[in-house]
Order: sequence, then C-alpha cells, then structure tokens
Amino acid sequence: MEAILQSLPQLKAVLVCDLQGAILLGGGDEAHEPNLQRLAATFAQTTEQASKLGLGKNRHMTCFYEEAVVIHSCCTPLVLTMLATPDANVGLMLEAVPQLVKALEPLQKAVRSSELAET
Repeated sequence: MEAILQSLPQLKAVLVCDLQGAILLGGGDEAHEPNLQRLAATFAQTTEQASKLGLGKNRHMTCFYEEAVVIHSCCTPLVLTMLATPDANVGLMLEAVPQLVKALEPLQKAVRSSELAET
C-alpha cells in the first residue's frame, strides 16, 4: 500500500475509517484527520441513502474544493478517503483506488468478522 501511495505525489493524506467514522488507518498530514474523519462518516451515510435511488451501488465520490481535492471510495465496511492538492491528477488517483482497496482486503475481512461477532 505504501508504494501505491508514494506513486501519488500530490496526495496530502489518506484515511481509512469504518462506516461510523472510526479511524482504522491513516497517513500523511495529520492536521486534516478530524475533517477527513467527519467527511468519511458523512460519505458512508450518503452512499447508503443514494443506493436506494435504484441507480446501483455508489463506488466513489470526488469533491473539488478551492484548497484540495477529496476522493472517497466505498469498500464496505470501510471508507477510503484521500486528500490531495487542488491540482492533483484525479484520474491517476482514481486509477489507484482498486489497488488500494485490494491492499485493504485483510482489514475489510477483520472488520466484517468483528461486526459479526458483535451481533
């Protein structure tokens, strides 16, 4: 995962949260962590509601701000959030998402197992 992230030079921070917004992994500029955490939890809730529109499952969302680009990717039960500079190559970042999601598979399984154990 580290090699994939290093191949994206305009990336400022990465956060992996569960669907409730609990941070499980993070890297990069920690100053952005609280805001990214809130955005990830909001994305998870919004994605769940949007799936009820009958358009299929939402895979990711890209937000363009004056100071940054934020990409959220749904890899249930996780949310991968990437923060990049406003001039980031979004296409390159979206290309990296499947590889990052694949690298997160062991964590996905662990979180699913944990959720099943709680029920």
